[in-house]
Amino acid sequence: MMIFNLPRDLLEEILARVPVKSIRAVRSTCKNWNVISKDERFANKHIGKAAAREKQYLIIGDSMDYLSSVKLYETHNKKFGLSINGKAISIARDHSDQTLYISEVFLSNGLLLYVCRNTTSISRLLLWNPYWGKIRWIECPVYRSFEILAFGCDKSCGSHKILRLSKDNPDNHMMDIYDLSSDSWRTVDVAFDKNVGSSEPGLSLKGNTFWCASDNESKDYFLHCFDFTRERFGPRLPLPPSSYSRYCVFLSSVKEEKLAVLFSPWSTFGFDIWVTNKIEDPYVVSWSRFFKVETEKTIQDIDRGFRSGYFFIDEEKKITVVFDIYGVTDRSYICSVESGHFRKVNLRPLSGAFQLVGCYVPSSVQI
Repeated sequence: MMIFNLPRDLLEEILARVPVKSIRAVRSTCKNWNVISKDERFANKHIGKAAAREKQYLIIGDSMDYLSSVKLYETHNKKFGLSINGKAISIARDHSDQTLYISEVFLSNGLLLYVCRNTTSISRLLLWNPYWGKIRWIECPVYRSFEILAFGCDKSCGSHKILRLSKDNPDNHMMDIYDLSSDSWRTVDVAFDKNVGSSEPGLSLKGNTFWCASDNESKDYFLHCFDFTRERFGPRLPLPPSSYSRYCVFLSSVKEEKLAVLFSPWSTFGFDIWVTNKIEDPYVVSWSRFFKVETEKTIQDIDRGFRSGYFFIDEEKKITVVFDIYGVTDRSYICSVESGHFRKVNLRPLSGAFQLVGCYVPSSVQI
């Protein structure tokens, strides 16, 4: 019996073992395979097997409009290296009558949200499900002088939502929410802390969005969270203690289960990484240290201009990979928690400053 004539249940079981990156080849093989691969029941089975078998980390740069996947592998001498999937999926820059550029990227439950702007700073949003290869354009409300966007999910119904905080003058703060299920924006009357400042995009975890924020008056850092189910902000949450007097703060996630924070000092080379317990409630958080690298050498002694920032963690392998946020590919590091060693890794052919580094689990959500 040829593989094309196998019973459907057996064929589904075989195709469900195909790596996610090869699903497009499956769909183009024959009409029957294409129909099976687009069935939601099969998609959930395929995604479940892929998530259990392979971990993917996404890297998106601002100088190239495509998504690359990175995987950790163990070498013969018990060290770890990185392999890069060079067959990235292109996203054309020109999707309208005006040429757009990508200013921010968000990842939530397997969906990617691109914030696209043109020379007049008018935003359009591109929603993309890499698993299905489908995109959806979303028009933004009128542009204002100050905007913060966030991407999350309503856990009560499973619908993805977009938050936009904006103002056209210091006293007029607006909060708009886009609901994917209704394809519409609405203005919500919810109080939020006007004294909060954040320069980095928020991180989506378990449907909520977290920011490393600071108080505009005291300059103290804290964790801020928006709950997309309740559609309101939670209280200011404490960050773990840092031994650095002046530092940058960056967020990452661990397997869509935990939140991680990295402190990077201004004057010396090093970084300090902490991980939370499982976050089930956006109003409670506790921390434990995962890894620390600290030397007395200055940044100029190590790498002129290096500033550690975006990072991901593999808890099972006890590895963290830290990327240079200025996009110099030979200034990224792979660190072993067990040995305490760190070394440079070459991420070519990647180039340009990074917009997003994150753990990716495919989604069967239709957009």
